[in-house]
Amino acid sequence: MKNNLFYLLFLAWLHLLTGCGGASPETTSVDAAGEHNEEVLESTGKDNKAGWFVAEVTSGGLFEVEMGRLASSKAQSPALKQFGQLMLDHHTQANTQLKQVAELKNLMVPTSLGEDHQETFNQVLGLSGAAFDRAYLEAIIKDHEQTIDRFEEMADQGTDTELKNFAARNLPTLRAHLAQAEQLEEQLQP
Repeated sequence: MKNNLFYLLFLAWLHLLTGCGGASPETTSVDAAGEHNEEVLESTGKDNKAGWFVAEVTSGGLFEVEMGRLASSKAQSPALKQFGQLMLDHHTQANTQLKQVAELKNLMVPTSLGEDHQETFNQVLGLSGAAFDRAYLEAIIKDHEQTIDRFEEMADQGTDTELKNFAARNLPTLRAHLAQAEQLEEQLQP
């Protein structure tokens, strides 16, 4: 009962934090950040894909942080709790790095999860035990596959040097996360 109350309070807090309970001046959506970034880059004659990269991968990074925080406290498997903490730590660090690069370029980063990320988070949050562990890993694997695709595209084809370098630097860690998640998924098979 106490755990359920904790998670309901956490959900309410996250709901307010991510702007679902009403827009606050401090909340920036993925679309708002992407559109702002597109305008900034177009006005300077630069490739606006970089602005959407910043907005979209920030949402993914925020998602990984919040999911990691959730898994580190709610997962049934001790290995999954440790993995959740790793996701929390690594993605917090990567988010900070990306925000610094974005600020240098006057680009905006979202402060709330994108709709898809929020929906997945809410679905996983409502689960417990082995069902939570399986759903968490499924979500993390899917998100890392999508994120790796975006990072590879930026690293290979990006025209912004700092973002290209950011993507290339973080790809090995993202690939390692994906491999760890897939290994954990195999270990947790019934």
